[in-house]
Amino acid sequence: MRSTSSGTRTARGAQAGRLSPTERSALNQALAKALAFRDAGKMEEAREWAAELVRLLRAHDLLA
Repeated sequence: MRSTSSGTRTARGAQAGRLSPTERSALNQALAKALAFRDAGKMEEAREWAAELVRLLRAHDLLA
């Protein structure tokens, strides 16, 4: 799985809670990959990307 930590910052660092294009891209990529791997029957990879999506959502205070 690709690391997104270098291009990711917390919502506190984002201007007025808005995501940068890089942050938005990382969220979209994690969701797309989780779904693509699930559709391909590769559940281990799908779960890894789903976990990355949850991590990113929590990092931006979008998930409790």
